[in-house]
Amino acid sequence: MKIKFLPQNIEVEGSPDKSLLQIATENHLEIRSICKGVPSCAECRVRIAAGEANILPPNKAELNLIGTSHFIDSRRLSCQVRCFGDVTVDLTEQVEKAENQTKKIRGFRTNKQIESKAVNDTMLLNEKIEDKDKK
Repeated sequence: MKIKFLPQNIEVEGSPDKSLLQIATENHLEIRSICKGVPSCAECRVRIAAGEANILPPNKAELNLIGTSHFIDSRRLSCQVRCFGDVTVDLTEQVEKAENQTKKIRGFRTNKQIESKAVNDTMLLNEKIEDKDKK
């Protein structure tokens, strides 16, 4: 069976014992995945452009992550899709993610080195002496 990856327009041979993510990785096509196929991150979503009849419907693990939105936008988790015939996969969203990827920095960062004056100790609150004398 042939699997065609868009927008690269690359056609590769596939087998039913491998997921789309595995096939793409073996053919040097990048599909972002944090969980490496566990289905827990939903980062590897791809759109099935043609050949939906040649793949099985989503399993329970995939449905827990993507819900029923695949009926609307034809997007599936590439780590869960196994092909049994010719399929065309649109990786446009994955390519755009890779191009626009910027590291998110949380909090304030500076290049200036500042020595911390924090002390790991018990904090004691002192009462004002003046207030005790007035009583």
